[in-house]
Amino acid sequence: MNMKISIEKLKLVRPKENPRNTNLELDANWSIKYKKISKNSFGYICNLKMEGEFPTSFVVEGVVEFEENINCISEDISQSILDSLFQILVNMITITKEIHIEVKNFPLVEIPAQKVAS
Repeated sequence: MNMKISIEKLKLVRPKENPRNTNLELDANWSIKYKKISKNSFGYICNLKMEGEFPTSFVVEGVVEFEENINCISEDISQSILDSLFQILVNMITITKEIHIEVKNFPLVEIPAQKVAS
């Protein structure tokens, strides 16, 4: 059975500081709620919440579409969605981490004052 998973909304709440430890132990709680949209599609909301050294909240809303008529979502499909969202979460944490940039010979730009009409 082929399916198409799309994401419409993402919300990531993460700590400001990155952990110094490269091996984190996190307790992950998750849930996925589905709502039938049509004969072959369901809307979903997935909540991931991690507690521990790097507490994070990740909420994803989207749609799962199937080639055939389907009445319920199997546990395998939920696991596939969850696996994909964990990969996205890891990528988002990586791209939102603190980055230090050293700027040498930064050119100063002078901004001319504007006259205010009276």
